[in-house]
Amino acid sequence: MKYSLNEIVGSLPAEKRKADGTVTTVILRPLSWPAAWLFLRLGASPNAVTALSALFSAAGLALTMTAVPALHALAVGFFFVFGVLDCADGNMARTIGAKNPFGGWVDAAGGYFTYFAQMTAIALSARLPGGQDLRIPFSGITLVAGNDFPGVWFLVATLAVSSNLLMRLYHQAFKNAELLAGIRRPAGKEKRFSEEIGITGYMPVFYGLALAFGYLPWVLLFYLFIYGGGFCVTAFRLFRRASAPIKKPD
Repeated sequence: MKYSLNEIVGSLPAEKRKADGTVTTVILRPLSWPAAWLFLRLGASPNAVTALSALFSAAGLALTMTAVPALHALAVGFFFVFGVLDCADGNMARTIGAKNPFGGWVDAAGGYFTYFAQMTAIALSARLPGGQDLRIPFSGITLVAGNDFPGVWFLVATLAVSSNLLMRLYHQAFKNAELLAGIRRPAGKEKRFSEEIGITGYMPVFYGLALAFGYLPWVLLFYLFIYGGGFCVTAFRLFRRASAPIKKPD
């Protein structure tokens, strides 16, 4: 069956549109409409597009394992392509009525992998000449010389990724427990914030700008602060909720 571009655009519900971050709204979602239309015309399934998006993430990570700066810039482009395809697969599933829990799992799995791939890629790019020193912007003052602490940015990236994935794991496990208890809660503001700064938000933008100007360590430290702090706050709040008497929301 052939679907028009208007049908694909119209498949996005209002609540999903409101949940999209700024980068998704302005860049990724508009590019995803024609991409979804093309893939549907070619007979591709939403899961196939999700797998393709993960391949772009893997390719982006592979490119940053080289010492060629131009390939690192190309890797940033690949992570943007992931974002477009990540929107396109959802557009397709809604248009053809193929949404199901397993499709959601595939989509989430691709996203988790991309968090790992993109943060690791940023750490690899920080090893390029002139990119591994932590400098005060526009001052020329170096706070941390990367050569003095080999592997430090890999450690920061590892801690940031681990904190992010643990935070999501804790949240999802608690949500499953609440569903078993008959409790349903609407998504909080944290989800919108995650969309804004994540892999379909400002992360690839920060990556590209910091790669161009030599401030990648600041990006890694920013995400360590956000995800590390987010994990600590999330764990504390969920442990408090778990120890409180069960009270179903009105």
